[in-house]
Amino acid sequence: MISIVRAGREVKAAETKSEGPTADALDKEQLDQLHAATLKAADSCFELKKLCATVLVPAGVLVATFSDKKLNPAVFVAGFMVIAAFWIADAFSFYYQRRLRVLMKDIWNRRAERCAEGYDHVQKVTAVSWFRAAFNSSMIYYLILAAMVGAALAAYASGVLRGTP
Repeated sequence: MISIVRAGREVKAAETKSEGPTADALDKEQLDQLHAATLKAADSCFELKKLCATVLVPAGVLVATFSDKKLNPAVFVAGFMVIAAFWIADAFSFYYQRRLRVLMKDIWNRRAERCAEGYDHVQKVTAVSWFRAAFNSSMIYYLILAAMVGAALAAYASGVLRGTP
């Protein structure tokens, strides 16, 4: 058993009280967990973009196969549906990623208030609305894909692209 000398008397380790974690230690633990979750959300945004490109072509082929192996508007509708589904999923990921960053900013501000010398290097992060999450610069990828499918649909409608006779 370990002995500790306190106020002139010896105290056994079993009799000592643990003070527990400090507010800074708890905040750091929260920041680490939120940071890991934010990285996971950011990674899922990138993976969704890759998966969309991977699913888009086979979805069109599958629809064409079930529609007598002819090019028809159903192929383009399927393309738009795939793009819309991934766009919505990516917007959800982006929205929650930003929410996590706002929570992290609040914890950083709380920690900064406890600093005697002042700390003003907290990131400027604002929450976003669902609309803003769906229409931000990282979603331009889906707009480009939709424009390509739309251009192909316009070419099909004008007769430039034709299904097999």
